[in-house]
Amino acid sequence: MYNDFASVYDALMMEVDYDQWADYLFRQMLNAKRDVKKVLEFGCGTGNITLRLAKKGFDLTGVDLSEEMLTVADQKAQDAGENVRLLLGDMKSFYSPEKYDCILSACDSVNYLENLDAVRGFIESSYEALEPGGLLLFDVNTVTKYKNVIADKTFIYDTDEAYCVWESEPVEAKNKMNYHLTFFVPDEDGRYERFDETQTQFYYYAEPILEILRETGFKDIRCYTFGTFLQGGNEADRIQFAATKPDSAD
Repeated sequence: MYNDFASVYDALMMEVDYDQWADYLFRQMLNAKRDVKKVLEFGCGTGNITLRLAKKGFDLTGVDLSEEMLTVADQKAQDAGENVRLLLGDMKSFYSPEKYDCILSACDSVNYLENLDAVRGFIESSYEALEPGGLLLFDVNTVTKYKNVIADKTFIYDTDEAYCVWESEPVEAKNKMNYHLTFFVPDEDGRYERFDETQTQFYYYAEPILEILRETGFKDIRCYTFGTFLQGGNEADRIQFAATKPDSAD
């Protein structure tokens, strides 16, 4: 997954307002129990959120499963003059000897985890890597979005970098959504090379995730409608979770 996708990812995601997304995360960090300086981002991809938070003065470490995505992120960091550390790793089993003030995962990266055991692995790994009083932030696309917005639709992206046909295939019996992507990428001679890729995301309801957060030991657990600080639930398209690791005073 993402081997060829990395080269055209930013072009296809150009409609995403990463500035607004990073600002939303920043506002949540301002509410953290401890002062946030060191931040770990799981599923950092090509660094769109990573670099924006680094520009706000945070010490950023980005982790991703795709070496190709990290290569793009590294080049973007060099071009921007930002000093971020990028690591190849799996969010559901990541171990870090360092501790962080905030751990986050954005852009529905958690929906790529294949079951609740994998989600638990991500949450437990995050708990272990957080400082006492540290903040965990992540979002998920809801079942509502997969069924009512994405559904079985086909999306077409036509950019200077690539032409892409994105076909959605819901597999409701297994609570998952397959994305079948066909890319046509121009070469230096103006001819187009085709490559195909399939990605899979999984549906999750809010309640089991909230239960895992509680069982792991997190406190002050919040579930927001994404982009707001209003209580959210399965009826929203996207929900944002925020949870705090207790400190010695708790």
